Amino acid sequence: MKTKSFTSSPHSSAYLESFWLYSIIFAVSLLTPLTVSAATPWQSQGETHVVTLTENGKVLAMGGNEFGQLGNGSFDEEFHEQAIIKGLDDITAVSTGGNHSVALKKDGTVWTWGLNRTGQLGNGTTKNSSIPVKVAGLTQVTAIATGGSHVVVLRKDGTVWAWGGNQSGQLGNGQNQDCLSPIQVPGLHNVTAITAGAYNTSVLKNDGTVWSWGFNGSGQLGNGSSKRSNTPVRVSGLRNIRAISAGEWHVTAVRRDGTVWAWGNNDKQQLGHIKVTYSSFPVQVQGVAGVIDVVASQWHTIAITRDNNVLAWGEAGGSQLEHSDIAQLSGSPVPETGMTVASVVNPATVNSQNSETDSLSLMADAGNLDDSFYQIEQNADSQLHHSF
Repeated sequence: MKTKSFTSSPHSSAYLESFWLYSIIFAVSLLTPLTVSAATPWQSQGETHVVTLTENGKVLAMGGNEFGQLGNGSFDEEFHEQAIIKGLDDITAVSTGGNHSVALKKDGTVWTWGLNRTGQLGNGTTKNSSIPVKVAGLTQVTAIATGGSHVVVLRKDGTVWAWGGNQSGQLGNGQNQDCLSPIQVPGLHNVTAITAGAYNTSVLKNDGTVWSWGFNGSGQLGNGSSKRSNTPVRVSGLRNIRAISAGEWHVTAVRRDGTVWAWGNNDKQQLGHIKVTYSSFPVQVQGVAGVIDVVASQWHTIAITRDNNVLAWGEAGGSQLEHSDIAQLSGSPVPETGMTVASVVNPATVNSQNSETDSLSLMADAGNLDDSFYQIEQNADSQLHHSF
């Protein structure tokens, strides 16, 4: 699904110009280790709307609103100014799908709003909601991820739950019917991280293996085939994985030895410099070492190394990246020297089990179909400043 942009008003043009200018959001959190108890400044873009999480746990939204995806109690067409979503407090993570939004609260509950055509709000109906509604029956959730029309969450006990669109089997329950309420993905335990592509889902287990399910037309399940699966299948040949991230049609993983592996669509060389249009099994990204985390976006991949360097490869493209400093990318990873990194966090994989005291975790709202980012910078005394 290609991200659409909304029309900005003259009053907000300066904000939007700076918003599109930077493709990487560097959010602030020192992992010692990381838990969901603290909010990390974060911005997530759906098809036509943007949701922002502030460091005090408040959520703001702007953009298209025909499905109520701004959570402001109306279905007016669009709003050009950010506004706080009432009733959402103590939020630790946000994620947007196509036209729906999801928030995780500090108490482990999940709240949703917006389009509900395939049950992606998880409230047992297909009625759109212009205000946040609590997903019934879910407690102790530690991570959230959104696909184009489905939602996946990770609970503290290591189980994975999902709901919403399921036409490609992206819910992993052995069926292809949409689910209006959360269902547990059978047979999965000891999961430490989750991520979602457009119509596929991947998880990382504590034994370092990766499992995937859903759409597989570009080999994004990584099992050597292009046949979709509505049950989890193991990604071939991967072990000792520490982090995962899914773009729209490709998936990436970081091994504990610092190498990066990728599979799925490669029409923009988002898998690295290899001469294939896609790969149905993991291939190592050449020229990359010492990586501790990675983000897969629509047409490109970005990685952070242990010494805080940023690498990127693929094609920038998309409304967010066409004016950015990394707009000219290639299949070969290139350093982005103008960026200063303190630490960056991925709300889709936030959990205490998946963090190391000396690690950095790259922010990657992998469920988004085209991520939008804002930049922060670090000054001499390590005080970090963000853009809002």
